[in-house]
Amino acid sequence: MHHVTLPTRLSLLEMPDLEFIPTCEQEAIIGASLAPQCVIACPGSGKTATAVRRLLEIRKRLPDSRGYIALFSYSNVAVDTFRREYSLLARMLSNLSSRVYIGTVDSFLTTYVLRPHGARTMRAARQPFLVQGSEAFLNGFKVFDGQYPHGIDELRVTFTADGTQQCFLQVQGKLAVPIEHAKGIQAIEKLAKTGAYTYELARYWAIRILTEEEQLLRALCRRYPHILVDEAQDIGPLHGVLLSILTEGGASASLIGDPNQGIYDFARADGSVLHGFSRKTGITTFSLSQNRRSVSSIIDVANLLAGAKATPYRSPCHRRHGAYYLRYDEERLGVLMAAFTAILDSNQYSKEEAVIVCRGKSTVDKITGGAVDVGCGATGYFARAAILRDRNGDIAESFECTVHAVLKLLNNPPYGLWEELQSTETQGDVKILRRLLWGFLRSTANGVPAAKLPAKSEWHPTLKRRVERLLSSVETATGYVRAKSWTSNITVRDLTDDPLCDAQLFGNTVTGIRVDTVHQVKGEGIPVVMYVARMPDLTKLMEGTDNEVGRIGYVAVTRAEDLFLLGVPNTAKASLIDAIEAKGFKLWSN
Repeated sequence: MHHVTLPTRLSLLEMPDLEFIPTCEQEAIIGASLAPQCVIACPGSGKTATAVRRLLEIRKRLPDSRGYIALFSYSNVAVDTFRREYSLLARMLSNLSSRVYIGTVDSFLTTYVLRPHGARTMRAARQPFLVQGSEAFLNGFKVFDGQYPHGIDELRVTFTADGTQQCFLQVQGKLAVPIEHAKGIQAIEKLAKTGAYTYELARYWAIRILTEEEQLLRALCRRYPHILVDEAQDIGPLHGVLLSILTEGGASASLIGDPNQGIYDFARADGSVLHGFSRKTGITTFSLSQNRRSVSSIIDVANLLAGAKATPYRSPCHRRHGAYYLRYDEERLGVLMAAFTAILDSNQYSKEEAVIVCRGKSTVDKITGGAVDVGCGATGYFARAAILRDRNGDIAESFECTVHAVLKLLNNPPYGLWEELQSTETQGDVKILRRLLWGFLRSTANGVPAAKLPAKSEWHPTLKRRVERLLSSVETATGYVRAKSWTSNITVRDLTDDPLCDAQLFGNTVTGIRVDTVHQVKGEGIPVVMYVARMPDLTKLMEGTDNEVGRIGYVAVTRAEDLFLLGVPNTAKASLIDAIEAKGFKLWSN
């Protein structure tokens, strides 16, 4: 929970902090009555600043006896931003309660619903715990689609438009496979009796708990009478149902977001919940239509793509700016990267100001020189840990992979051990094991070998020797023991003689430039963006934001502050080029 000590009392609309000068639209939102709001915000409109100040305004008006105010967002990065800005603002105020919660929707549900109260509804003998899907005991909880067994981490539950539940199996990037509802619920309830739930099933259980325990729902709504939801276009069906349950229980909800930036269709979050909320009786709808991020020429293109009417705020920079396209050969991406680097140099942009974005991870892998999914079994997890550590600098996800790998090597690890090893507050054997695993991950000399080594001939045999020493240390220092067949999980299968990744590409960069998916840069403002589009991406982008791929392209365009470059394959026909130019893109020329 985010608590703040607050010192000078100023009007929330007149605070001189953070160089924030509210527009008329922002003033109307911040100072409106405490009735529920729906705010449709264009990219770069300052919705974070607006949402935080609206939060403060509600907190100022609401007596302490009326409970806490909650602000939800959909990423930890966004939550950190909200907390940081709220703290800065709160220091300027006095006599204002710090009874505020800022976090993700899922963390709120886990903290206040699932863990403290879930055991009753789940009929579990212990506090519920999260599983990732790779835990050995989950082999006994397979789900059959009629032909093949699936891991229970692939099981999903959703709600249709008429409110009925549907069960299906899905892996990201693949089509959903419907299964019989009764069989799906039976599998979920069987797992629940152990106390376990997957990331996807946490929302299902939160819905069941709140609908089956009306007293708990009323208490939660009294404690959190006002809820603000940022990035509301990312609300999927289950979160939409949860929001309805909370509002029906007495909480007042306000949503802020941009339906044109709904890029999580695979999670059934397409902006429809935000659209539907705006049409409800008793909801006051506001707009944030001034884009403070991008230069006017980029905003003009974005407006044509989305059929929007955002207006510019800032003046153009002195460097070359605007929205352009350039042709490239899909078989010679290195030439495109060299051209992009030359464009940055010749126009006084640093590499740190630029990001290359792609719709999918496969294109990112082509540009950066390799995927992170290498090998199988525990070897695959260790390989992923090495690549994420050495190429991406992502030590947190590397540690998660290391834990997954070692759990595959232990004999009957206890339920919930994966989750316990993620906590910094562990004790006893878990604490000792956590320390050993951190040391093993961080040391390229004695732990997970460097990703630059040839995978099959050097990296794998080195890993196997070191893992054996690690397991001996674990057995000496803790009560955990290795599985008799542990060596079968340290297999050389699916490894090649090439390094796990090219040492020249470490840091997830190409010649010093960040390369990422559009989903990973969502919410950011970046001086220079190049979107490396494939033919299907371009076709959908020209169709507008009524489809997910078009919205992904729209998000890519609207990340750019000064210069946007659209990579267009050489195979694009003249009719597509005409459509691109009709949207306001100009051919790049030196």
